[in-house]
Amino acid sequence: MKSEVFRFLYYLLLLSLVSSFVSEFHTKDKSYLYADSGISSVNSNQTNVFQSYIDFWKRILFESGGSTQNGETVYGHIGNRFFATFHLAIFSILFGSIFAFGSSLLTIYLRSKRLYNFLYFISNFILSTPVFIVAILLLIVFFYKLEWFPPGGYETGNTYFIVLPGITLGSRIFSRLTLYLLPEVVKESKSKYTQLLLTRSYPWSHIVGIEIFLKVLPVTLILLVLDFGSLLSGAMVVEEIFFFPGVGKSLYYSIKSMDTYLLSTLLMYSGIIFYILNRIGFHLQNYLSGEYQNAP
Repeated sequence: MKSEVFRFLYYLLLLSLVSSFVSEFHTKDKSYLYADSGISSVNSNQTNVFQSYIDFWKRILFESGGSTQNGETVYGHIGNRFFATFHLAIFSILFGSIFAFGSSLLTIYLRSKRLYNFLYFISNFILSTPVFIVAILLLIVFFYKLEWFPPGGYETGNTYFIVLPGITLGSRIFSRLTLYLLPEVVKESKSKYTQLLLTRSYPWSHIVGIEIFLKVLPVTLILLVLDFGSLLSGAMVVEEIFFFPGVGKSLYYSIKSMDTYLLSTLLMYSGIIFYILNRIGFHLQNYLSGEYQNAP
């Protein structure tokens, strides 16, 4: 426990130094925002590094993160957008995991080599395709052609607005999980335990839907925890394409406009969330490994 606390404090120190360093970049003019040449000039005023670091923590702890260029507090800005990103992350996780589990278990239930090869191919194809292409294809089919879903935006608590961006992100979760689950369920279907259940006349549907499912579930949950961390940190490309008012779009805006107080705060808290969820996944993996090793 003590080592984990020190590990977090070391990480927090490094993360805060990086975030504080980012918050010191201020441009003299904004002409670069409308040009293709990049940042044209940077404020050369020298400031005390230690004082800048102290000011960063004062903003984080006592000043609600400071103010954005629009005049609202940074914490207020992030708070207004956090629920939208959380809603999107939950939908994406559910969509990807349900389809990954369902299709993988169906492959074993049907004992279909063709379905296995098809899922393996489509998963690799999705992961090798840029996410913005998937988003554009979904917009063309489900908005332009079928007119089933809106092209973007968000209303609080309304899942109708997150279907297309959720499927875009969820398709990658589906692909990563499927590539893990397919060989795992095949291995479990050929295990001695499964053969024993068959000799005792257990229904194949029960073996696939309960026994094999429970065998592959623990490690899959670890993968979902790691995916959840990355989604909460914000999917910039997807949120920008669907003009979705989430944390990812705020991160993109802060980089584009050099809103350094907003950018440094987002880096700080996104890094903390990602670290915590990764450590949870790490300890879950160690716990499950110990459980399997101690199993009779």
